[in-house]
Amino acid sequence: MEEAHEVLDVRKKACPMPVLLTKRKLAELEVGKILKVIGDYPSAKENIQRFVLREGHEILNIKENRAKFEIVIKKA
Repeated sequence: MEEAHEVLDVRKKACPMPVLLTKRKLAELEVGKILKVIGDYPSAKENIQRFVLREGHEILNIKENRAKFEIVIKKA
């Protein structure tokens, strides 16, 4: 697994903020860079995944436990 170039913590943020913050951070990154998003709301996890795939980026990994999730994204 490649190391993330940036980490975005969206814990304690309700939708739509996690998606908007993910979108903003991805816009700042160069193509091919890796972003790790950490959050704690299940609906945010689903919404971020949908956004990332719709925009054509690649989800490299998703880890989840009861307290949080991590989505690792490669910018397209």
